[in-house]
Amino acid sequence: MNKTGTFFLVVGPSGAGKDSLIDGARAILTHGYQFAQRVITRPSGSPGEDHEGVTDLEFTRRQQAGEFLVTWHAHELRYGLPAALMDTLAAGTHVIANGSRGVVADLAARLPRFVVVLVTAPQDVLAQRIAGRGRESGEQISRRVSRQAAPIPEGVTCVTVSNESTLEAGIARFVDALHSAACTASPTSPTLPALPASFTTTRSAPAAAAPASSRVNLMAKLRGEALDEAAYVAVLKDAIAGRYTEAELTEFLIAATGSLGDDEVIALARARTAFTPRIAWDEPIVVDKHSMGGVPGSRITLIVVPIVAAYGLAMPKTSSRAITSAAGTADAMETVARVDLTQADVRRCVTQARACIAWNGRLNHSVIDDVMNAITRPLKLDSRRWSVASILSKKYTAGATHVMVDLPYGPQTKLADRADAEALGALFERVGAGLGMHVHAIATDGSHPIGRGIGPALEVRDVMQVLDNDPSAPADLRAKALFFAARILAFDPRVGSAEQGMRIAEALLAEGKARAAFDRIAGAQGRRPEAVMPGVHIAEIPAERAGRVAAIDGLRISGVARAAGAPRDLGAGVDLLCTIGAHVAAGRALYRIHAASPAALDAAVAQARGECGQAVRVDPD
Repeated sequence: MNKTGTFFLVVGPSGAGKDSLIDGARAILTHGYQFAQRVITRPSGSPGEDHEGVTDLEFTRRQQAGEFLVTWHAHELRYGLPAALMDTLAAGTHVIANGSRGVVADLAARLPRFVVVLVTAPQDVLAQRIAGRGRESGEQISRRVSRQAAPIPEGVTCVTVSNESTLEAGIARFVDALHSAACTASPTSPTLPALPASFTTTRSAPAAAAPASSRVNLMAKLRGEALDEAAYVAVLKDAIAGRYTEAELTEFLIAATGSLGDDEVIALARARTAFTPRIAWDEPIVVDKHSMGGVPGSRITLIVVPIVAAYGLAMPKTSSRAITSAAGTADAMETVARVDLTQADVRRCVTQARACIAWNGRLNHSVIDDVMNAITRPLKLDSRRWSVASILSKKYTAGATHVMVDLPYGPQTKLADRADAEALGALFERVGAGLGMHVHAIATDGSHPIGRGIGPALEVRDVMQVLDNDPSAPADLRAKALFFAARILAFDPRVGSAEQGMRIAEALLAEGKARAAFDRIAGAQGRRPEAVMPGVHIAEIPAERAGRVAAIDGLRISGVARAAGAPRDLGAGVDLLCTIGAHVAAGRALYRIHAASPAALDAAVAQARGECGQAVRVDPD
């Protein structure tokens, strides 16, 4: 005897693209699925879906004869789904029907295997699509978009498909959701929680929270089983709502970080996007960049973004503050301009300057990461694969279409060697494709600092020297910035290659157009009245013997900069006065410490001379 098929009722607001996704799925799901033809009181052949058109009198006759599984009214029309679909389900075939939220409770009570597929998109995307139809005025569109839909009844299985990107990405998500839900929906399995149109991420106290309906998914992960997108949505929703204890989440994260396959990372990334509406840009290419970090200095973003903006690509760059390093990109940019931008500020900056360099804590802060990081960081779990899902889901919801990823490897970085970095890069690219984005990841040498300054103001000093074409600018910082800018420009088909991208990037830098773009970006964000300068309290750390500089320990040099007050004090840090391979005399200064107060300077000097060893190693000739 065949297992009963699952009935999928597809719902969503006008402009969400339900018809397009259903049409796309019809071409893919040719076996085991039937797409229901609706009976509607309008003529057959009318614009829109392929339906059976009947008169109002004929519709009434069929309804009285019991020929409909369910009926409803909408837009002065009557809709019905044939009762014969019950036979299709009994034969083990899944049914997909375009329907109304108003019939969800009725169908859920009558069907043994029933799933609501909620197709969603941000309000601005809905408005653009409705306007494109040319049927309604601006006021009518506004009322339609702001209309509050009825919530999905409690206990009904509901999976959410976000359809604000390309049609191909939307169809892929829709088909994946159908496959996943067909496997999980059953009369005996717990239902997945419905996601309301407006999801509140307030975390309630565990003692007052209801039992987690996603517990079956969490237990499956503890057994080492792979979870799909719908299962992760359910677990994450309950985790945010405080329905799990810290011990349960700890077990879950230990299991997840140890057994996340590539396909599961994609499922996790997609699940994360269900909790944040995507920013819609009216741009064919929206670029972004991410670095796994771990290299002191290396403030290339403040050079790359102006080059890209000067060329004309949109680059709404969001960046982090430092957690364990001496500076993050947002910390460095804050020495020049405001970084705590709102979404409206970001849109304005991109309009005015083609780019921004903003703090991501205000724009794409993730309550999911708040919950998870509170556990993974103290336990020092290897959460790189989890991080890939986190990073790319944020890039996706920020509206990026093309993302460049820098993967530094070396003794003091998160990635031990090139092979490790390249393997993670392949995962970044695969997960990006699963989200409908073009991601290019590159392994880079992270064995030594890039540039001379370590600390916000000192790093920006190096950046401005590069943008000003100063002959004394750090050559390694300039070279790495041009390397990545060239490859980002190559995302544009008109550029076509990294070689041509390099020629364009070098010209924009040499002609002062990148510097002018940086000034426009800083002005749009809100330039500081006076830029932050390096701290005035200074001490130099000399070489104890003559010889060759063999290594600069990134972790230790960052530790000295943090002891001086960085990044909290934007002017604090370390200025490197030597390079690897250089010959130095005994007593020559290896680096200079900048601090805002004598006490902070003393602390940094003590750190430099402490038991942890020298940050700069000099070997005898």
